[in-house]
Amino acid sequence: MKFWLPQEKRFYFFLIYVLLVLLWIMEEILTFAFDIVWIERSQAYFTTIEAAFGFLSIIGLYFLFIEIKHTQNDIESAKVVIEGLRNKNQLLTHTNQSFWESFQKQLEEWDLSDKEKEISMLLLRGMSNHQIAAIRGKSLKTIENQTFSIYQKSGTTGKLEFIAYFISPLLPEED
Repeated sequence: MKFWLPQEKRFYFFLIYVLLVLLWIMEEILTFAFDIVWIERSQAYFTTIEAAFGFLSIIGLYFLFIEIKHTQNDIESAKVVIEGLRNKNQLLTHTNQSFWESFQKQLEEWDLSDKEKEISMLLLRGMSNHQIAAIRGKSLKTIENQTFSIYQKSGTTGKLEFIAYFISPLLPEED
C-alpha cells in the first residue's frame, strides 16, 4: 500500500511546514532585536504562526502514523510471500533428492504422526476421504479428523491447497 497523500501534496505540505518554521525563527529573532511595543502589536500574528506550526506538526505526525501502519502491512505481506517462496524453494533446492524424500522431510517439519504421514501420502495421490477410510479400514469420521489435523499442521485449508503446496514448485513459472 502507498501513502494515501499524493507525492505532490506531500511536497506542498512540507514546503508550508518549512515556511512556518522560518517565520517562527524570524519571530524569535525579532523578539530580541526590536522594540517591545512593536512585538506586542504583532503578537496575534506570531501566535497564529505558532498555532499553525503546531497544527501542521500534529497533521504531520498523523501522516507519519498512517505511513507506519501501511509499512507494517507491507512487511506482513512480504513475510507471507517470503515464507511461500521459502517453502517453494525448499523442494527445488533438494534436486539431488527425490521428490518423495523432500515430501517426507516436509512432513517431518510439520511434526505429523506416522498415521498422518500415511494419510498425507494418500491425499497427495488424489484419494478421497472415503477411499482412504476404505484402504485403512477406519471410519470416515476418523479420516476426516486426521486430514483436518494434517491441514492445520501444514497451514493449508484443504486437500487442493495441500496438494498444490507440493506440486506448484515443480511447475514452470507463468509468463
